[in-house]
Amino acid sequence: MKHARKILWGVLGGLLFTLSLAYTPDYFEISKQLDIFTNVFKEVNLYYVDETEPGELMQEAIASMLKSLDPYTNYIPEERVEDFKIQNTGNYGGIGAAIRQHEEEIVITAPYEGFAADKAGIKAGDILLEVDGNPVKGKSSNDVSQILKGAPGTKVSVKIKRQEEVLEKTIERTDVQVASVPYYGMLSQGIGYISLSSFTSKASREVKDALRVLKEENELKGLVFDLRGNPGGLLNEAVNISNIFIPKGKEVVQTKGKLKEWEKTYYTLNPPDDLEIPIAVLINRGSASASEIVAGTLQDYDRGVVIGQRSFGKGLVQQSRPLSFGAQMKVTIAKYYTPSGRCIQAINYAERDEDGSVKAIPDSLRNNFKTEAGRPVLDGGGIDPDVVVEQEKINSLVVALYQKMLLFDYATEYARKHPSIASAKSFSLSDAEYKTFVEWAKKQNLSYETPTENAIDFLEKQAKEDEYFNGLQEEIIKLHKRYEQEEQEDLLNYKHVIKELLEEEIASRYYYETGRIANAVQKDPEVVKAIEILSDPATYQSILTLAKK
Repeated sequence: MKHARKILWGVLGGLLFTLSLAYTPDYFEISKQLDIFTNVFKEVNLYYVDETEPGELMQEAIASMLKSLDPYTNYIPEERVEDFKIQNTGNYGGIGAAIRQHEEEIVITAPYEGFAADKAGIKAGDILLEVDGNPVKGKSSNDVSQILKGAPGTKVSVKIKRQEEVLEKTIERTDVQVASVPYYGMLSQGIGYISLSSFTSKASREVKDALRVLKEENELKGLVFDLRGNPGGLLNEAVNISNIFIPKGKEVVQTKGKLKEWEKTYYTLNPPDDLEIPIAVLINRGSASASEIVAGTLQDYDRGVVIGQRSFGKGLVQQSRPLSFGAQMKVTIAKYYTPSGRCIQAINYAERDEDGSVKAIPDSLRNNFKTEAGRPVLDGGGIDPDVVVEQEKINSLVVALYQKMLLFDYATEYARKHPSIASAKSFSLSDAEYKTFVEWAKKQNLSYETPTENAIDFLEKQAKEDEYFNGLQEEIIKLHKRYEQEEQEDLLNYKHVIKELLEEEIASRYYYETGRIANAVQKDPEVVKAIEILSDPATYQSILTLAKK
């Protein structure tokens, strides 16, 4: 039982000393509840009729307790601490390759350019058979990932299958530094582009470097700053990145918590890199936390036009707390507020859409704030874009092609048959090449469900239960046949979406992740809209003035 007490006191004890400095908790109530829990834990493990696993019970108890708070307060057991550090730093020791589980096989999906796996000749599409002589078939991708990671300088032997050929390679692990800026470049008409995928400890430096290169090599007239799908990261990096575009001494974010010492205001500390270049900030439902701080700050100071969809709505600040036995706890300690005073935290973070974003919140439940120029902005549900560009709905066929890795598999075959392609920016498939893909895909036993198919099946089932089927049988059969005919044409009906995704996947085979992004942005609706606005100074300025609101 000492072990149980240590874990819980590890969760609570580190906070108690700090809390006592400015906040007086109910020590008696905490001790009382801890004692009750310890006794329950002891009695269950000693006397429950079946064998119990104390560790699993404790994990379940901690998870259930934290679940009642918010989605971001989490217990991190010792075996996951390293992954947690990787998220914050972007660094780890390994071979430098992404893997994915496909049925019972582990597939290399992307060797990182210039790292150990890439230098050893590992290619996307290679099937991993063994690691250090141990078969990996049937293991999860997470388990295999842990085996491949290790101290830089150590070696790992892998056996892979490439088509019918089996290859063995010995790879020396190295420091893998995942780039926070996976791609930057010029779009058109003097418009630059920077994609930021995470707020690691080197994010601001990478953004600065990218902006410097774009300005040195081009006559930069505008910048598209892409924060879509960026889940956030380090708060100080959000401040540093905001500082690139706004003056020294400006407030970026304020945090407010239960403890006085956690109430802080963060200001820009350095001279800015650029105050003049027009900026279009791209956000979507996957832009969260630090991404929302940057987007909200630039919006509050009218420094850039925000384009896309409403962001995720995470206005909570977490801090990592060390626990006993090497574990850690990520605990929410404060809420953050943008310079205008708004907190973008969703009013009820327990209610989310399927993609995790906040549900539509009536404006009547949100408070009004003002940007520096007097434009109204709202709190309580993420960052609302200045210009909304709705995302195209993803068809069930597209989802199935991704989940069954058919786009991936075809790109692998294509790369093996074509030694080279055009540049990532200009690469595209001809109609004849897309027709070849359609013929290939139809041979792969592709099956998928759609809401329409489910509705027809439900209609048939309900008709039988209500004894109407005999009278409706002919019409229902016609519906099934008509649906099957339409489904057969899906690969052609959704050609524009599938073709673009396939081109991006193929481009990544030759030009890595940078090639994927370079190919994708050329036809991206939000990027196209950003270019349109940045290319027209009058339109850009009108969005940033009160008159247009």
